[in-house]
Amino acid sequence: MSIEHAFLSGSKIEQEPNLLFDKSDTSAVHPQVYWGLRKYGPYDKDRSVIRIILMSPRNKMNSLKGIVRDLNNGTPIMPGGMKRFFRCIFDIVDEVYVDSLEVHAYESASINFTRRFDPREVDVVLVYIPKTSRYFSNTPYYRVKAILASEGYASQMVTNSTFDNLKWSYLNLASALFSKAGGIPWVLEEEMKNVDILLGISISHVISKKRRAGELPKYVGYVNVFDNYGKWMFFEGTATPYEKEKKLEQLRELILKAIQRFRAEKKISPRNIIIHYYKRWGREEKAYIIKTLEEQVEDFNVGFVSIDDSHPFRLYDITTNDGSFPRGYYVYLSKDEMLMSTTGHTPIAARRMGTPKLLHIRLEQYPSSFMNIDDVALQILSLTKLDWATAMPFVREPVTLQFSREIAYLTAVISAQEWQSITRPEVNVILSRRPWFI
Repeated sequence: MSIEHAFLSGSKIEQEPNLLFDKSDTSAVHPQVYWGLRKYGPYDKDRSVIRIILMSPRNKMNSLKGIVRDLNNGTPIMPGGMKRFFRCIFDIVDEVYVDSLEVHAYESASINFTRRFDPREVDVVLVYIPKTSRYFSNTPYYRVKAILASEGYASQMVTNSTFDNLKWSYLNLASALFSKAGGIPWVLEEEMKNVDILLGISISHVISKKRRAGELPKYVGYVNVFDNYGKWMFFEGTATPYEKEKKLEQLRELILKAIQRFRAEKKISPRNIIIHYYKRWGREEKAYIIKTLEEQVEDFNVGFVSIDDSHPFRLYDITTNDGSFPRGYYVYLSKDEMLMSTTGHTPIAARRMGTPKLLHIRLEQYPSSFMNIDDVALQILSLTKLDWATAMPFVREPVTLQFSREIAYLTAVISAQEWQSITRPEVNVILSRRPWFI
């Protein structure tokens, strides 16, 4: 539907994208995560038991056990518990005690833990930590996450605020644990138009300064790979931290890894390739990617999509109660450029996120046009519903950027040695298929 105003023209997505909750039943669809899981269960129903280890100070262990018990048995918001919503149960296989709430105590407990257990025999580690800002680096959250991940373990943290708001936290926690164990909670009902593979890429996040050796800052690159139903497939990272001058070489490594592994898993060579990036694409970056693709794929189209929220633009709708520009509405800045609202007024969520922070989206294509900006709008709106860490109806950013942002927080505080451990083959084979970073 076209929307015409005095200075801007735009459009809107008429219908909220549906989600699919059963890989064997195409009728198991719903536009909202909560009701879809409650009625149909998860997309992937192949696992009956998820093996959990608890890590906590002694005075919090019973509370942690209580969360797992409630998730298994059910709650008023989650009637039927894990068996109904995720078709599985949690099995506590062991408990690990932390001597105090100090960082060193959590580090010691985590190191000792990795020496006792085999990551192939543990699905997720559920850890109680004191609440600290994610902007502080030397905290139990980051140290436990980094130590466990470097040895192949996915982890999920809970704090006192989780206990204080359990009524609404249970389903988010269950979804995060299920996906970190390797399960697929939901995907899009319909394929994204003209998409075979979608890459969410970041190529210059700095590794922790505090723990690295040497004087020059080191950076890492990583890519999250999604299929045409928006299903997260795997994560790949550059094996060795690099200096900024070698960024393009690392970009080549990421693209090669993504295409080669996608081809091996899907048994097809991707023809329509979409790459999401958090900033405007540089000329050299695009040229390097095109050259790499030409060496790997015989016949392809590539769409370079930049998605940026660091801009001064705001849009308002005086026909809504709070003036917010509705979700799914967008205005054209040019044929291949738009401003889009993914929050704002919407019938699928009662709560608002304040004045929508619009996404500034640009599309560039090579060798010729194979999609338009309206296709990109639907694609991005759909991808706001695929963050498996939450059962909210949507998040503001597409999952391609949301997942990249989560990894960015981690790489800013872990050491180069820990990053190299995470990407080594024996760990990568376990973690690369699990969204351990969410």
